[in-house]
Amino acid sequence: MKNRSWMVYSTVALLALLTLGPVGCVSQRQYDDQVKLYRRSQEQVAQLQAQIEELNARIKALTEAARPGDADLADKLAKALADRDAMAKKLQDALDKLAQGSGTYGPLPSDLDQALRDLAASDPNLMEYDSKLGMVRFKSDLTFALGSTEVTAEGKRALQKLADILARPVAQGYEARIVGHTDNVRIARAETRAKHPTNWHLSVHRSIAVKDVLAGAGVPEVRIGVAGYGQNRPVVPNGQRGAAQNRRVEIFLVPNNYTGPGTAGEGAAAAAPVEVAPAPAPAPAPAPAEVDDPAFK
Repeated sequence: MKNRSWMVYSTVALLALLTLGPVGCVSQRQYDDQVKLYRRSQEQVAQLQAQIEELNARIKALTEAARPGDADLADKLAKALADRDAMAKKLQDALDKLAQGSGTYGPLPSDLDQALRDLAASDPNLMEYDSKLGMVRFKSDLTFALGSTEVTAEGKRALQKLADILARPVAQGYEARIVGHTDNVRIARAETRAKHPTNWHLSVHRSIAVKDVLAGAGVPEVRIGVAGYGQNRPVVPNGQRGAAQNRRVEIFLVPNNYTGPGTAGEGAAAAAPVEVAPAPAPAPAPAPAEVDDPAFK
C-alpha cells in the first residue's frame, strides 16, 4: 500500500512539474521539445508503474508461499524486491530529469486556458481539452459525416466558438496547429476512396476541412497549420472496427513566431502550410494492420 501511494504521488508530481515554469512565449522548437518530453515521460512512467505493479504481485505471491528454510524461495523474493527498488529509482530519475528540463515551458495564459476549458465543457460529447498540451481534441465521429470531410453543424458551431477565442487579444500570440488522425479501418467504399485514397489522405483532408471552417470564421490562415498522421498514432488499441478514440482531430495552440508576409492579414490565404507528416516513431499503442469494413467508411 505504501508503494502504491508513492507511485500515485509520483504521477501527480509529474503532472505538476509540467505546469511549472514561467508563462509566456517560447520558441517553437522549445515548445515542440517540451511537448515531446511530456509525452515520452508519460509513456515511461506508465511502463515503469506497470512493471512495479507486476513485481508487487510477484512479491506478494512469494511472501505468501514462503516457508522457513526455503533458500530458493528466499532468493527469488530478494531478487524481486531488488528489481522493484531498481524500477522505483528509474521512475524517480525520470521525474528528476523532467524537472531539470521544465523551466522553459509553461501553460497557456490563464485567461486563454480558462476559455478553452469552458469551450470543452460546453459540449463534452464533442470535444475535450488537455491543458498540459494546450490542445482541444474533437471526436471525428461527431465532427464529420461518415467517411467524409464534411464538418457537421455541431462541429461548425464549436469551431466558430474556438475562432472567437483565437480572435481575443490574449490569443494573438498563438497559432492553431490542426492534426488529423484515423483508426486502422481501410477506406473501402469506392466513392470515399475516390476522394480520400488512404487514411493518410482522410486525416489530412479532415484537418484542411477544419482549417476552412476556422478561416471562414475569421481566423487568418497565416495563423493556421494542418497535418495528418493517418492511423499511425492511436491512443488506444484498435479493434476489428477500429476505435472511436483514435478517430479524432487535435487542435494545438502553439506560440506563433512567424513574422513574414501575411502577418497583418495580407496574403494570408497563401501562407497556410499544408503538411503531410512523416512516418512517426512507434506509438505506445501500435496500430494493427488495416482491416476492411465496407459498412464503416
